[in-house]
Amino acid sequence: MPAEFVLGRGGHPSLPELVAAMPFTHSLISAGKGLGYHAKAAPPTVTMPRLKAMTSGAIAGFLDVAFNFNTQALLDDNLVDQLARAGWKMVMLGDDTWLKLFPDKFMRYDGVNSFFVKDTVVVDHNVTRHLNVELAATDWDLLVLHYLGLDHVGHLGGRSSSLVAPKLKEMDDVIRRIYDKLIKTSGDRRTLLLVASDHGMTEGGNHGGASYQEADALALFISESDSINMFMDKRQHESTLKQNKGVATSSAWPSFQVDVVPTLALQLGVPIPKNSVGALLPQHFSSLTSKEQLRALELNAWQLFNLVHVRSPRSQCVNDLCSNTSGNVDGGSNSDFSMSWRTEKDKEVEVFCKLFMQAIQLHSSWRHMDNDSVISEAKGFSEFEAARDAYLKMLKSTSEWLAKGTTEKNILLLLCGGILMLLSPVILFSTLLSICEAKSERNQLKINSPNVDASGDFLFEKLIVIGGVCIHAGSLASSSFVEEEQYTYHFLVSTLCIALFRHVLQQPFQLLPGSSQRRAQANDYGKFSDSIQRATFTKVSSGDGDNAARFLAVSVILLSGRIIRAWHRSGVNWAHLPDIAKWLDANDVQISTALRYTALLFTTTSSCLFILKSSRRHLLRKLIACCLCLSATLIFVYVDSESHQVPTLFGTTSYPEQVPTLLARSVFLILGVTAALAVTLMPWIEPLQFDEDTKTASYPSQEIKRMWVDFPLETGITSALQSTGQVLISCWCLLQLLLQQTVNAGPVALLLIQLLATVTFFRRRSNRYELWFQVLALQWMGGSGHFGLGNSNTLATVDVAGAYIGLSSHSTILSGLLAFIITYASPFLFLLGMMLLQSPVPKSIEAHTFQGLGPSSWLLEILAVPCIVPVALNGIIMVAFTAILTVMQDHLFVWSVFSPKYLYVCAATVCTAIGAFVYASTSIYYNFIISRRSHHLELKKTKFQSSKKTL
Repeated sequence: MPAEFVLGRGGHPSLPELVAAMPFTHSLISAGKGLGYHAKAAPPTVTMPRLKAMTSGAIAGFLDVAFNFNTQALLDDNLVDQLARAGWKMVMLGDDTWLKLFPDKFMRYDGVNSFFVKDTVVVDHNVTRHLNVELAATDWDLLVLHYLGLDHVGHLGGRSSSLVAPKLKEMDDVIRRIYDKLIKTSGDRRTLLLVASDHGMTEGGNHGGASYQEADALALFISESDSINMFMDKRQHESTLKQNKGVATSSAWPSFQVDVVPTLALQLGVPIPKNSVGALLPQHFSSLTSKEQLRALELNAWQLFNLVHVRSPRSQCVNDLCSNTSGNVDGGSNSDFSMSWRTEKDKEVEVFCKLFMQAIQLHSSWRHMDNDSVISEAKGFSEFEAARDAYLKMLKSTSEWLAKGTTEKNILLLLCGGILMLLSPVILFSTLLSICEAKSERNQLKINSPNVDASGDFLFEKLIVIGGVCIHAGSLASSSFVEEEQYTYHFLVSTLCIALFRHVLQQPFQLLPGSSQRRAQANDYGKFSDSIQRATFTKVSSGDGDNAARFLAVSVILLSGRIIRAWHRSGVNWAHLPDIAKWLDANDVQISTALRYTALLFTTTSSCLFILKSSRRHLLRKLIACCLCLSATLIFVYVDSESHQVPTLFGTTSYPEQVPTLLARSVFLILGVTAALAVTLMPWIEPLQFDEDTKTASYPSQEIKRMWVDFPLETGITSALQSTGQVLISCWCLLQLLLQQTVNAGPVALLLIQLLATVTFFRRRSNRYELWFQVLALQWMGGSGHFGLGNSNTLATVDVAGAYIGLSSHSTILSGLLAFIITYASPFLFLLGMMLLQSPVPKSIEAHTFQGLGPSSWLLEILAVPCIVPVALNGIIMVAFTAILTVMQDHLFVWSVFSPKYLYVCAATVCTAIGAFVYASTSIYYNFIISRRSHHLELKKTKFQSSKKTL
């Protein structure tokens, strides 16, 4: 729950509807019975790392995001273990993450799973149903109630959800019941009620990043004693209430979530956990004597300074201070410390030493005055305030430094790991260069005349590629460029389109000048490849018509990319600006639903047309088209069943609760079976011969026959891959239209349009771009589309609600898989698009086998390049960012910017590896099947010819 729901923001009270939802809680704050804080949470702002921070005081690492779904027992020193060793009896009700972190620590418990975000009622009812019994019980010392409903409400509908106010009212009633039963009537027994949240939420209801909304956690201390103290006297408190019309706001004292740990530890009488980086909240100790207050601050100061000693073990001033455990320091030793400070390289540690030294001296001075009865009370209090302020200053600066810092790393291990990571892209690029060199030698045979500029050097495009890769990798060294990485991808795609435009505009002028012999040579070069593309995919016109089609394709790429870019304002700095998605959310939901239906209809229609357009309309193709139509129909019904706020497509009858889950599972099954059928059976239906006797049109045209005769294996594999790619892309887009948020249906359709336009451009007859360039173009477009779907480099944009579509209960593996599918929808779509690409075909079989290149040179290019290029590009980013993160480990934004980005880089590596594996395994399987079929047909042909000669 965001703290501003209760305490407001920037000195201003909460929204009236939120105040009205929690009247009792606000009355406690107004009466001085509660003291609230905006307890800033450190990233990652997800449950398990935040619970670790709230109990141990240590800063969690971003690797805990992965462990959040498979929580292990907390081994670090923490409050729960301290209380258990002190003999406290504890009870836990709610999120079962507590039971996983602290096994066998609670004498009674009832845990509920925290990840099934569709449930906003039962998860809280399971806690509240035990409340009366536990409030009446007297055998426990600590009662933990962890409610999940408000978090789930946020994931489903965001901050503006209509369910937020009722859920806040429910929580207000729980607070009232606890206060009336345990605090108001507690008598001599002192009871403390801590109302805390582990994190906040964005406007969309997600969390995980470091924005103010996500890090704005609540810490509200409630007790029967007056919480207003010397830091905010009653007169100031009443003035604040009057200014805010009776609605109290938060304490002005800056606080962090980890500050709760030392505060609670000393209030409950247990040691501060040794790894805690929190600083005491001094307001809670104002009722103690001066001696007790300074002793509490001293304990916290020594505990933090021991962590400084661990962080900087070679610091002389730290070693000297830590060895002086008595705390009594005279002037001589002070001068010695000053000498060591002047030679200390770490200036920050030197400052901490000075601050700690000053606090110890002031504390010692106050002790002497307190023991001297002659000293006036006013002077003694002045010395007390000086010592207290010195401790607080030291605690604040040291705590913040420890929270953002890192420990020393093993440089040798880091270096070895970096070298191993570097080997991967180096080996891949070496292999790619070898293939390109073989292709270059083959091209030299195809064009004997220097006047024929069929392919060209493409120097401009190569410079764009090299520069783009270097710019992208180098930009990751800037935190601002990491936060706004979408602009880097948009720039790369726009620059790429300019290069394509340039090539299109120059193409006619390269062929018109010169002799008729030059034009004949160029036409002769393109004739064979043109016939393949024309017969296999589409009928194209010649001359200027083909060039106009390529110009139109680039225009579609640019236009669709521009709309996708305007759909979501991704990133951090400008995410609040208007965009299409915000406009759709602000308007009638019928517009978004109608857009989703339109995208679904377009995707299904275009997919069926592409699959059935071939003259080889095999029964398998018809079956696949029927499966896609059935899946689309079920998605229509699913969207209809989820549209509770609008009139439904098929009437106004409400659906049973389990219907959406069953529909989603049916779609998963049908699309999975469809994809499996396409991958398994497509190479068996591709034609491999031309029947000379019956003149049967086994080939789409007479021209394609020549290509099959010279290159039967390569052409068969390419044709089968393209047919399979069409099916897989259709299945993937339909799956995304089911899983993505309704507002993202438009970008999914636009990404499909952009992919088809790109493939159309590269498959036209005048295309001379090599396969590696085509694959790289798809990679950049996939990255641009990733941000166009609303993703960013913060964890807050991960769609948790969509990860439970089709699930009736939580499953770590299935929900994690669905979240991964939703997040990397665009990159994987363009990885599948590699199957639709076409490598320029060799001119003849003689060129194909030149100088021992072997009959598999073109086949090697088809099989290897689409696998090598994406993995190599991702390897460059992985190596570069690993090096950057190592250098930036002490950077101010290492936890909020660089660490979450590294998680995305690792996840993108997995996505790229899966895409490359799908392409490689499919092409190898097709190579095996088509080779066997070709060999079998050759044997039959030889046997048939032998029988004819015999006759």
